[in-house]
Amino acid sequence: MGAEGRLKVGIYFNARVEQGGLYQYALTLVDCLYRYVPEYDYLLYHATLEKFPMQILADNWRLIQLPRLAIGFRMVLEVLLNKLAQFGLKFPLKLIPRFKQISETPPDIMVYVKPTPHVFEWPYGAIFPIHDLQHRLQPEFPEVSDHGEFLRREFLYTHSIEKAKAILTDSQTGKEDVLHLYSTDESKIYPLPYIAPSFRTTKGKTFGQIKAQYVLPDDYFFYPAAFWSHKNHARLILALKQVEEVHGVAFHLVLSGSKQREYNKIHAMVEELHLSENVHFIGFVEEEDLLFLYQHALALVMPTFFGPTNIPILEAWSAGCSVITSDIRGIREQAGDAALLIDPRDITALANALWTLSQDQKRRAVLIAKGTTRVNSWGASDFGRRLAEIIQIAGNPSKM
Repeated sequence: MGAEGRLKVGIYFNARVEQGGLYQYALTLVDCLYRYVPEYDYLLYHATLEKFPMQILADNWRLIQLPRLAIGFRMVLEVLLNKLAQFGLKFPLKLIPRFKQISETPPDIMVYVKPTPHVFEWPYGAIFPIHDLQHRLQPEFPEVSDHGEFLRREFLYTHSIEKAKAILTDSQTGKEDVLHLYSTDESKIYPLPYIAPSFRTTKGKTFGQIKAQYVLPDDYFFYPAAFWSHKNHARLILALKQVEEVHGVAFHLVLSGSKQREYNKIHAMVEELHLSENVHFIGFVEEEDLLFLYQHALALVMPTFFGPTNIPILEAWSAGCSVITSDIRGIREQAGDAALLIDPRDITALANALWTLSQDQKRRAVLIAKGTTRVNSWGASDFGRRLAEIIQIAGNPSKM
């Protein structure tokens, strides 16, 4: 226990900026505990090569920067051993040693900001999130199944779920997925819905400066997403072309995200359809610029196949941006009537949604108002206090 018998909570922060929504989730978790849960003592173990972006000044917080050399060594070793695990060699994961700094300052309970083998490797009561189980639900997408990825995920979740004191899911749908796919105690699974990350300052930038920086058109639809196949960029491009053919109007679409994975394929498709002047690939976007990009968009258009829920929907609502997204289990419950829902496989439905919101300003305003109500109904203090309750239960099982 910490000072005066207070619970000593470790936070193992190994999320990286390039991981997008996962990184935002990790920062949100830390920020909500920092601002709204003062009753615990915190040991924040920073386990990346990047600079930690928050200032930690509270007396009950201690930021422990783990040695960069040790982090690099473990990252290489973990990649190697995960590759072996993908092919069924499970025992080598135990060979990843603990950081000396954690052994010297052990927590009473450890919160992991993302799934990791350390949940079952290390001897600390563990709380960890499961964002989705799409490798079991939609294995047809190569990013969750090919090159041993299915085996890696299955090994990770099977062992972590068994060992964890508490499992965080994004929704009731996420909890149902865990219970349906794995045999575990229902009482240790806690829905903890996402919240919109608080946008950081724009550093004095104006929209005019951001518009010039990214060479943005006046009116555009916006989709911030890595170029994975499940993100469904290809059908979105085809819907854009269909609008042009049916209505004679060439909409602009702004796509952010690092130019990796299926980027070359999507870029080639845009050129083949003669949409190069209408589809704008702006690459990785600084978090500080996101607010303006959402605020000035006609809508967020997110025809993803994955859920259960998604953070960009919340970001859009908090920025006063209307939403087009997928009518699938999980997202359907998240969005309700505050978004225009479409079948992500139906190109015509997607094209019709683009056309509808481009022409109907009143409809956009109604969706924005409903989205604002939804995003304001569950905020940072709610997230922090609920997480505090989960930590208390997991860290003091006798008080359950």
